[in-house]
Amino acid sequence: MPDTVVVATSADRRGSPARLALVFAVAFVVALAGAVTLKAGPKLTAGQETIGVPASAMQVVRGRGHQEGDRLVLDGLDAERTAVAFATTTPFAAADYTRAVWRLSAAAPPGAQLGMVWRTREEPRRTFTLPLETTRGSIEVDLSGQPGWKGTIVAVGLGVRGALDAPLLIEAFEVRSNAWTTTLADVLRDWSESPYGEHRTAIAQLSFEERHVAPFVAVVAAALALALAWLAFRGWRRGTPVASWAFAALFLAAWLAVDLRWQTLMWREHAAAWSAFAGKPLDGKLASMGDAAIFEVARKVRDAPRPRDARILVVADSSHLRQRVAWFLYPENAYAPSDLQLRGARLAPGQLRAGDQVLLLLTRAIAWDRDRHLLVWPDGATRAGREILSDGPSLSLVEVAP
Repeated sequence: MPDTVVVATSADRRGSPARLALVFAVAFVVALAGAVTLKAGPKLTAGQETIGVPASAMQVVRGRGHQEGDRLVLDGLDAERTAVAFATTTPFAAADYTRAVWRLSAAAPPGAQLGMVWRTREEPRRTFTLPLETTRGSIEVDLSGQPGWKGTIVAVGLGVRGALDAPLLIEAFEVRSNAWTTTLADVLRDWSESPYGEHRTAIAQLSFEERHVAPFVAVVAAALALALAWLAFRGWRRGTPVASWAFAALFLAAWLAVDLRWQTLMWREHAAAWSAFAGKPLDGKLASMGDAAIFEVARKVRDAPRPRDARILVVADSSHLRQRVAWFLYPENAYAPSDLQLRGARLAPGQLRAGDQVLLLLTRAIAWDRDRHLLVWPDGATRAGREILSDGPSLSLVEVAP
């Protein structure tokens, strides 16, 4: 009999790591199912998983804007400093569709206060609004629990207030079903997406994951808690103590799961960067960055026929636009003052020297009068100049005359 006990104990010890791995795996599946259930609606499946509104179906009802290919460009506010893009939609039940996303070609400009607006069939004269938190790239919105998100939705829109220092480029609006199977698919999509798709690094992606339907770290933490609770309960029920190494092994399994995701994000970021930049000349690499449109502006200025030893003053209402254009123009003598510097003193005509090159980009601070060959300030002050480059009212490069 003693020999039998020893053999059984040895076999039990040999099988413990495998059983612990199985316990953690089952706990992970249970935690994932629980997270999906908490975020999902009452339906198991959905007849239509996504309802989308392309930018081509949207109209500018306030402010200024225009269609540009498959995008809607909001480029101006009305007298009340507001712009709204609006579209009617296929009627759908608000309770069944609660995860929305506004797909933007680039981040909203600093100072722009965005908000989502919608109307319902039950209250056609009322417009509901929800302030949005601006992020880098597309904006995801969790509409579950919003008081106005109810009834049958018949129209949606995106509004801008405050300031619009650079155009807002809208690609589409999408709203996803909250059915259980669709919610699970959204969770797995969040976990598998490459951070480089939204121009984020692996580190930034981990910070961004709090906006996921079910953050991976939270699900792993729940799985660890379930596995530890099960281990403790089984030991209590059998009346035998649980080895401390078993608890440590579960913590290690959770750590490795999170670390594996981190390594996966790093390798995917590396692969995406290699695909975008490898083997290209410097201009090709810069044109492959997330702000390639700004680089194209800087390249026009860089390649324009002009004196190369002059000071370039970058004037734009958007601080980000000023700084990036100046960065792309280096090592030339480009100057882009910060917002803090501009609060102290705006660029005045007397600060310009003959031969200075003034680059005007989407700005109201200074205007270029092509007919009179004058730089014009809002207070009526002027300074004579020679046009080097012009691309409509949004871009002018002017050399200051003696």
